[in-house]
Amino acid sequence: MNIEPRPSSEERDDGGHHSTFSGFVKFQAVIGWLAIILFTAIYIVELWPHHGPPVTIQWIRKTFGQTGLILLNVAIVLGFLALLPYRRPTKHVWKSQGPFIAFVVALMTEMFGWPLFLFLLSPLVKIPRLAPQIFRSVGHWLATAGTALSLLGIILIAIGWVRIHRAQGLVTNGIYRYMRHPQYAGIMLFTLGWILHWPSVITLLLWPILIAAYTWLAQHEEKQAEREFGEAYRQYAQQTKRFIPFVI
Repeated sequence: MNIEPRPSSEERDDGGHHSTFSGFVKFQAVIGWLAIILFTAIYIVELWPHHGPPVTIQWIRKTFGQTGLILLNVAIVLGFLALLPYRRPTKHVWKSQGPFIAFVVALMTEMFGWPLFLFLLSPLVKIPRLAPQIFRSVGHWLATAGTALSLLGIILIAIGWVRIHRAQGLVTNGIYRYMRHPQYAGIMLFTLGWILHWPSVITLLLWPILIAAYTWLAQHEEKQAEREFGEAYRQYAQQTKRFIPFVI
């Protein structure tokens, strides 16, 4: 969404509330950027040929244990959400985060060998682990491509955040000149990359739900922007695609 964040009318009238709002936004920014830095530091080594888990993952597992590795990865990826609520928060925004959280937890628990969801579902159905079979067939290049896509998604999230927080009102320049929702596109690209990096039955089932949730949220925010900016936003929406430049 391309609307500059601002406090409510009550917060603008009350300096103390406005200060609290600004402090919370800054705290969110710190969490989000820290998550991006940690994720990049851990996984950028995946872009180079290697055998087995990257050395960063091996060190984390050795230092913090298997459970610590999973919890750290879940916390880092969910930290990206701190860069998303730059718009005025509504219940619709927070509801949309559910599919992403479920996707991340499912991915990390299976990818790092702590099969919580598989354990819960095992009495009902036998769920195969897809990634080892696929990697034996096609090699490691698929994981490398997936990591590159995920890093590209993170870049979109970061660029969108920077552009929003440097602007006033309706933002139509920079990355927003080419897509109306670069941060949601970044989330979609990030999760698609991780499906390639470690495909699993659960994440393949969750991904369409995640896409639908963020598409619905984008449409809801567009209605909000149209009410606020009127014809200016309608013209912008006609000229600019929602997620993929010149496509959709």
